Amino acid sequence: MFLGILFSKSILELDALVNLFIGMVAFTAIAGATYIVNDIRDLEADRNHPQKRHRPIASGQVPVGVAAVFAGILAVLGLIGAYTLGPLFLAILIAYLGQNFLYSAVLKRIVFVDILVVAAGFVLRAVAGVVAIDVFLSPWLIMSTFLLALVLAIGKRRNELEITADPTESRQVLHAYSEGDLDHLLVMTMSTLLMAYSLYTFSRTDYMMMVTIPFAFFGVFRYHHLVHTTQVAGQPEYILTDRPSIVNFVLWSVTTILILYNIPQIIIEVVL
Repeated sequence: MFLGILFSKSILELDALVNLFIGMVAFTAIAGATYIVNDIRDLEADRNHPQKRHRPIASGQVPVGVAAVFAGILAVLGLIGAYTLGPLFLAILIAYLGQNFLYSAVLKRIVFVDILVVAAGFVLRAVAGVVAIDVFLSPWLIMSTFLLALVLAIGKRRNELEITADPTESRQVLHAYSEGDLDHLLVMTMSTLLMAYSLYTFSRTDYMMMVTIPFAFFGVFRYHHLVHTTQVAGQPEYILTDRPSIVNFVLWSVTTILILYNIPQIIIEVVL
């Protein structure tokens, strides 16, 4: 959801920050509700998963009834928060909620559709962030968001195949995948991601964002390496412990902010 406020150069506008905060809280509440519902529906499968069996609901730490009530409360609070940001934001949140319930009920069992739906959910988040502060965001960045999420989804499926003795016990759709197919999909999607991001930088009038392309390539290359040498694909948050990835992200972020907000030029004008 930060893409809109960062790339629209609105990060210093108070109204935009407040609306984004409200939007993030609302979206987080809705996302939390859908995750809880999904965990309840996947209770038995999660208990057979080497990692998911430690989740609060699967492990029995949180009773199913309590989890269901909490999910309902989160959903209501999320929708109320979304309503304050206007009908379009509310519609996006309802679409996200509906998409996730369809995913839990049916779509996660359909090969390829499962990972596409997961990626689409991240696009809805990015679009929601744009709508919350009423700005324009390049379609290439929206496409890059979709492709990045798709990379993560494919990596996760590959990891599940790799670590589970009988993958279908933890996720029914895994019987239709193979590590070889997922490796090909991963490379294809990563290549398209880099192309989409590069096209975004080319589409800007100042062209300076092209300077960030090497960081994008390194990040993708590093993730591909980690997918094949670690368990990062199964738990993407572990990438936060990978020092090269952290350094690369910081450099990309700093460079992007310097370029978008024309900070070097501002410093020169102040000094002179």
